[in-house]
Amino acid sequence: MVKQNSLDRFGSRSAYLTREWLVAIQTPVDGVKPLTDALSEHLPITQGHFDKCLYVTGPGQQRFHALAGSHAGFEDPVQSTAAAEITFSIPQDAELLDRVFETVFDVHCNEEPTIRILETWGSRFDHLDDRRNPNRYWNRADADTLHGQPVATVYARSA
Repeated sequence: MVKQNSLDRFGSRSAYLTREWLVAIQTPVDGVKPLTDALSEHLPITQGHFDKCLYVTGPGQQRFHALAGSHAGFEDPVQSTAAAEITFSIPQDAELLDRVFETVFDVHCNEEPTIRILETWGSRFDHLDDRRNPNRYWNRADADTLHGQPVATVYARSA
C-alpha cells in the first residue's frame, strides 16, 4: 500500500521517494578521476547512510566539431574521443546545484562541459531491521565482490 505524505515525498513499507536532481556529466575518459575526486571532495553526494555516491558509465564516444569562437577555433574534422558519463543525485537545492557547476567548470578538461540536470524521484530505504536477509551482501558468499574495491581513503584510522 502506497502512502502519500506530501507532494515532495511518498513511500511504502520499506522505502520512500524524494524529489531530487539527477546530474549527468560527460567527460573524456582521462578526465573521470579528477572530476570524481573533486565532486566527492566538494559536494555532499549522499544516499541514506552513504556519501560520495556516484556512478560512472563508459567508455563511449564523445563527438564534436569546433566552430569559430571556440578555444581551438574552427576545425574542419569532426573530433571523437573515448568518454564516460558520471551521474549522481542531489537534493533540489539551488545553492548545491551552483556548487556542482562551479566544481565541474573548475576541474573539467573540456571548454564546454556537457552537463544535464533532470528532475526525478530517488528511492531511500526506510532502514528496517534486515540484518538476517539472505540477499544482503554481508550474508552472501560473494560479499567481498559485491561490496567493491577501495578507491580512496576518506579518514585516516588511528592505531
